Amino acid sequence: MTKDELAMLDFAVKWAPFGGGDEHILPEFGVYPAVFYRRLQPLLTHHPTVNDSVRRRLDELCTLKLAPTHPAKRRSYSRVRTAG
Repeated sequence: MTKDELAMLDFAVKWAPFGGGDEHILPEFGVYPAVFYRRLQPLLTHHPTVNDSVRRRLDELCTLKLAPTHPAKRRSYSRVRTAG
């Protein structure tokens, strides 16, 4: 594992309890959060010193951060009457 990959892993472990620290990823690593999480996820399976609970927690964080966001369905609270 490279020095940069270790830094990513350390950062993820540090910031996971606080939602990932997305606002710090671009200044720290020079990549957008989505790129960071895409790069981090494979590292979790290839690093032997990451224990299973940390691996699961970080993998869940990556999955959550990489999930496509769907615009919320807008509810209409007005009633439309139809002629009937």
